[in-house]
Amino acid sequence: MQTKCTTRSRVKQARIRPRRSLGQRQGRLFAREQRPVFRNRRVRMEADHRGEITPYGGLATAVLLAKKLRLDEAVEKALGLLEFHLPYGESDHVLTEAYNLFVGGSCIQDIENLQRSKAVQALLGSERIPDPTTAGDFLRRFGPLDLKALQAAIDAARVKVWKKMPRRLRRTATIDIDSHIKEVYGECKQGAGFSYTKRWAYHPLLVTLQETGECLRSINRPGNVVSAEGAAETLREVFDLARGHFQRLYLRGDSKFCQREVAALCEEARHAVRFALVKEASPNVQNMAENLRESAWTPYLPRPDKLHAPKSGRHRCRRIRHRRAMALARGYRNLDTVREWVAEVPYSLTKCPGLFRLIIKRQLIEERHGQKAFFQRHLYRFVLSNIPADEMTSKEVVRFAYGRCDQENAIEQAKNGLNGFRMPAGSLLANGAYLLCAQIAWNLRAWLSLIALPSESRPWEWKRFRHAFVYVAAKIVWVAREAVVRISAYHRWARPLIRAVNRLRRMPFL
Repeated sequence: MQTKCTTRSRVKQARIRPRRSLGQRQGRLFAREQRPVFRNRRVRMEADHRGEITPYGGLATAVLLAKKLRLDEAVEKALGLLEFHLPYGESDHVLTEAYNLFVGGSCIQDIENLQRSKAVQALLGSERIPDPTTAGDFLRRFGPLDLKALQAAIDAARVKVWKKMPRRLRRTATIDIDSHIKEVYGECKQGAGFSYTKRWAYHPLLVTLQETGECLRSINRPGNVVSAEGAAETLREVFDLARGHFQRLYLRGDSKFCQREVAALCEEARHAVRFALVKEASPNVQNMAENLRESAWTPYLPRPDKLHAPKSGRHRCRRIRHRRAMALARGYRNLDTVREWVAEVPYSLTKCPGLFRLIIKRQLIEERHGQKAFFQRHLYRFVLSNIPADEMTSKEVVRFAYGRCDQENAIEQAKNGLNGFRMPAGSLLANGAYLLCAQIAWNLRAWLSLIALPSESRPWEWKRFRHAFVYVAAKIVWVAREAVVRISAYHRWARPLIRAVNRLRRMPFL
């Protein structure tokens, strides 16, 4: 005899039956497995002619942001390089270079990856994309005034993004300035020169904003110029641009930018910029530091957050310094920092009114050869600043000044992550135009992380950013006169991408 089981009885049985834990279920599934989990499946590949699919689905966010900022219209108004538009305009060439770098192109020839993709053409709303063979010709048309006009168009879009920033990010603006020696190998590179490293190179200047991670200026220069060449004029433009959008401005740079012109520019009432610049150990400041009384020095302690960090429940063993141990075992010369102090004295620059703060950091260095300590000596480092003492102490100024070392990571990412320092053209100005196109690609990524994408993506490297938000397989479909980008719902960052696009669609830009 069979009895029917009602729905209520089934629910009761399900409640009585004990539930297995995740570990028990996994043990039941994999307990009898005596071979690798990965199995060699047979793979077959076919071509599907239905639909327009691209591996650069995340490019839609950059295209949408450029459209909302009206970057193409600003470039068209600023540049007049082409007599006839057959059929491309100036903005088509500039944005093609920027999108090529955004998706990971390493040279001009990689534009073909976008040009041969019907899905990318549908995303851009165009039937064709400029050919790589015309990219170099377009870059060679730029003159000095055209470079300034393109930079002004980028700044116009930048101001629109700054207006949408939250107020907490507009309180301070920390501007970092540095230069980079970019070695080139072509003997016919016009504008290149022998740098102080004796290499045939260009010497671009890079100015970045720490709070947003964007590039403010990227200027190409001959290789034989000094690091601070044109720095004062560039910083004047940056200060005028940022003054109306940030409450307080700070400037950081290495010893090459500790110049009288830069300090005088920061002291102007129009700008009133706080600066902390590393200063070279010239003989006069070296004698000043050595003749200071011992009572003028105060111990330089680690950061407060590291000094009073709460201890975790688990005990973590301190890792062995294998490099130091091997150097001692082999009798190599090794330097150890034993103690550190900091002191402060007033300092004035020649032909620059006012007194500044010269913060001196003294380090006790112990030199060892093998297991024997030979002698100890003092090493001095100097920081010149106009930050008031009630705003930052001497120790805080030193930490703030050496926080500029993150600029080296920005230069490395601009060189290797973005491929923005490729210098593909044969003239100085043409490569300067290429740097501006790379600046657009860099800023599109920074602006997306600032106003649309998760904020955790701001310090990411380009490789990680592309794998998360650019290299997304997508299908482009036209619906109601708009391009719909369909991505897999199982992608790790599918929801943040969709939220970012919806946020950009609703965000009004003036």
